[in-house]
Amino acid sequence: MFVEPYLADLRREGFTPRAVARYVSRCAVRSAEAAWTRPRALRSVGLAGLGHLVGLLLIAVAVSLRVDRALGVEYFIVSSWWLLGGLAWITLHLGMFREDKELFVSGLGLPNFLTLGRLLTIPAFYLFLTRGHEGLALAAFLAGGLSDVADGMAARKLHASTKMGRIFDPIVDVLFNGAVAFALTRAGYLPMWILVLVGIRYGLLMLGAAWIYVTRGPVAIRPTVLGKTTGVITTGLVLAVVVVYHFFPGAAAEQVLELLYAAIGFVLLLTTLQVITIGIYNLRYAGHVPVARGAMAVILGKRATGEDPVPEGDPGAEDEATGFSSPSETEGNETGAGRERREGESGP
Repeated sequence: MFVEPYLADLRREGFTPRAVARYVSRCAVRSAEAAWTRPRALRSVGLAGLGHLVGLLLIAVAVSLRVDRALGVEYFIVSSWWLLGGLAWITLHLGMFREDKELFVSGLGLPNFLTLGRLLTIPAFYLFLTRGHEGLALAAFLAGGLSDVADGMAARKLHASTKMGRIFDPIVDVLFNGAVAFALTRAGYLPMWILVLVGIRYGLLMLGAAWIYVTRGPVAIRPTVLGKTTGVITTGLVLAVVVVYHFFPGAAAEQVLELLYAAIGFVLLLTTLQVITIGIYNLRYAGHVPVARGAMAVILGKRATGEDPVPEGDPGAEDEATGFSSPSETEGNETGAGRERREGESGP
């Protein structure tokens, strides 16, 4: 977890072992205080976990009765551990919820509930595909994809966007996409070099963002037109690979698969370059990351739902030469300390 005021102290102290231990201790205390002072939020996490656990049990029973008992048991055990991990992460970040008095009856919120459900489709897809049950794997994949669309729509329609959701959702996206690529490679649908490209892309994204945040200041990774478009294209290409693998004759399948693999590789290289560009932009403006303007917004993204608008009179005007707006001292992003103070809902 990243708490900017504590990270600022850590940077000033030079990341000594003592400073790191103090940072971890302060974050742990902050999480405990958030759980203690927000019982309604904590209760909502428990209820969400219970709801998903019941769903896992019902699916496991159905798989055991209609497909394979051992597979059903394994699915329930593995998925339960994933659920426990997701709930633990959310509990550590209770400070990112609204104050208890501002919470909806649903507490956790429908968008975050759906995102947690998408996390649980990861072990399902992997187990079903690698055990030779492609139909069940396809169902898990579609459930994950539809939940990704549904949680975004719910956040916009219900005005239920939260700081935790804006962090939790992209993390689950990375885990889901990476797991899909890994499972497809293990099952023989994708060559190893595509999995390597996927690992490089998401490694740069996650580790690079973490490094910039820890060493320089808060980062802003916003939804992008390019990212959404390439995501849809990649999904279509992967589904095409599966169809060709099962329904095309041998010689024709090899030729078509080579073209599909090349197309997937090109899209991955393109999005990797996008990740590098986003990283350079965040490195340049770390701590006060402005929203890109003009054509660069396609690559760097527009303002996320619920993100603070640029204050009126903000001197950060669009730079005609670069298409970027200059950072101002009053502007903060969704994870910055400035926003945490304004909203009164800062947390780990």
